[in-house]
Amino acid sequence: MLAQIINTRFCALVFFCSILFVSEAQEVVVVDHTKNRKEKTALVVLNGFGDSKKNRRAQTEFFTTLNYDLFIPEFILRHSLDESVKVFSDFYIDQKLDEYDEVKVVCYIIGGYVLNRHVENEGLGQISTIIYDRSPIQERAPKVAVDRICLLSKMLFGDVIRQFSLVENSPLESTTGVEVGLIIENKATSLMRLFQKAAEKYGEYNFIPSQIDGNLDDYFHTVLDHDEMYVRFDITGDEIKYFLENGVFTQDAMRERYKWDSFEKRKP
Repeated sequence: MLAQIINTRFCALVFFCSILFVSEAQEVVVVDHTKNRKEKTALVVLNGFGDSKKNRRAQTEFFTTLNYDLFIPEFILRHSLDESVKVFSDFYIDQKLDEYDEVKVVCYIIGGYVLNRHVENEGLGQISTIIYDRSPIQERAPKVAVDRICLLSKMLFGDVIRQFSLVENSPLESTTGVEVGLIIENKATSLMRLFQKAAEKYGEYNFIPSQIDGNLDDYFHTVLDHDEMYVRFDITGDEIKYFLENGVFTQDAMRERYKWDSFEKRKP
């Protein structure tokens, strides 16, 4: 038993160190200066704890093909979840996003939390479309990390991961006039496979779209895990693009949960 515990924590250390070395994400702003903001649409991407310079390169390569002004801010502060919300709100103001004809947002777990708190404080403004990436499994990662590898998680992310593990990632009370899409990850990351038993102690996983966010207009289940969601736009890209343009996913989108073991290691 002791050997198993040591091995698990060693693997976690290797995993987190690998993240540490590829992190150091940088703010991305790609703007077409030949047009006025009123004539354009802004696309804001709010990343989560999986953010990295490498992932932002993949995101930038994909999202700049969609003919929007692109904004990928750095907003997660190591010491404070509340101040992370303020950092994004300040970014929204500094970039004059409310001067755009429309603002569309794609957000990954904590990014969705920050967006919702921003909207509660500041209103929707010009936001017309939101795509939330949600994962019933990965959303337990902060709690698992704090409970099982507290020191490692704090070294990497600071106290913000503990704070996020304590809050409920609840949807907005109302999104009238906003098209809301939901992408539901159906596969566990390598970290969550490592801590499968610990994560399962928190109860049943809920993959029911309407219970994850009752504001949704459409949803689909994806074969990707949370890490892959940042880079595998060859799999999700067409659906994301279609929703941003039409407010629904395609008819071919997977609207049933995959009938597999979500913790089994598999390629997309």
